Amino acid sequence: METIPVTSRKHWKDFYSLRRRIYKDDPAVVHPLKILERQMLDVRQHPFYETAARQPFVCYEQSVPIGRIVAIKDDAHNDFYNDKLGFFGFYEVENRPDADRIHESLVSAASEWLKNRGCDGLRGPVSPSMKSEFGIVVGGNDIPPSVMLAHTPVRYDTLLKQDGFRVAKSFFAFRTRKDQHKLSKEEWAKLASSQEKISRRFPQLKMRDVDKNNFEQTFREINELANEVRKDDWGYVPFSESELDFMVKTLRRVVRFDMIHVAYWDDELVGYIVNIPDVNWALRKTIGRWDWVRIPQLLFWLQRTPRTRVFLLGVKKEYRNRGVSTSLIKRLVDLRDEYDEWEYSWVEEDNLRSMRAIARAAKIEKIKTFCIYERPMR
Repeated sequence: METIPVTSRKHWKDFYSLRRRIYKDDPAVVHPLKILERQMLDVRQHPFYETAARQPFVCYEQSVPIGRIVAIKDDAHNDFYNDKLGFFGFYEVENRPDADRIHESLVSAASEWLKNRGCDGLRGPVSPSMKSEFGIVVGGNDIPPSVMLAHTPVRYDTLLKQDGFRVAKSFFAFRTRKDQHKLSKEEWAKLASSQEKISRRFPQLKMRDVDKNNFEQTFREINELANEVRKDDWGYVPFSESELDFMVKTLRRVVRFDMIHVAYWDDELVGYIVNIPDVNWALRKTIGRWDWVRIPQLLFWLQRTPRTRVFLLGVKKEYRNRGVSTSLIKRLVDLRDEYDEWEYSWVEEDNLRSMRAIARAAKIEKIKTFCIYERPMR
């Protein structure tokens, strides 16, 4: 058993093929497009690596790949928090009796690489950061992941804890289904009445439409407000200008403009909800190994996805008692029949109060739990 850095085309092939082999019998897995899977680790294409460095490793036994990991040094995070954390991600270990040995070999290699670059702690998994997939799924593993959400076996939780990692933070995903989303006449009248009262009391509060012409500018305003709203959120790091451009370009391909709701107080943006169709549902419908075969199918199924994910939700602090949340949720509820299923994620364990406004307007259930782990460097 030997863990070595990825340096050759064969190493990269083994790195990516390993995940497909580990999950070949998993009915909930979603295999991404290969071009996007590779983009997440491409230092020339992905803007994350303008302020970060990474080193992938593969663990081999007699030339057969049995585990993988990526060591990540995120300078933007460390500058923002003034710490020296190292990160790991893209973590996979074959399910076999000596899986703990594979894990130890992988983590040791990643730790050594990070220690040599001044890191004194190890946190993960993040792939490659908390702006993308992160965490080990410790609950709801049988439910296919929504777009941008991780999917892992729960056994990884045991491997990490046995190696001295502790859970640093938990996140949750909640779900509303159309058959559970219907309000009674009394509930609907109460919500409508609340909205009317808010409109009379706060005539300065207006909802604005988003379309293809103002989407980019609106999303940039949302990002500025999100930096303010989320500045105290655990692990949050603001988007760089390059990352924001990348996100705008990515979302434009899949977003429905009528599913973005923004609230303004006079001319100031004070709240937002952004929904994105579940691309993963469409990906699971595609057949074939090659992207050029899957992409046309993806575009077809994406127009028919019955699932959406509430991707961003926030209200400026000083406006949280002025009906902004209720007004945004009312817009969401008005469109409740557009999809069969709505998912709200990621919800940090310290921020479960953010679900209260939604819970008042729809029946919600917790469906997934994600954990991020941490330990001092050895």
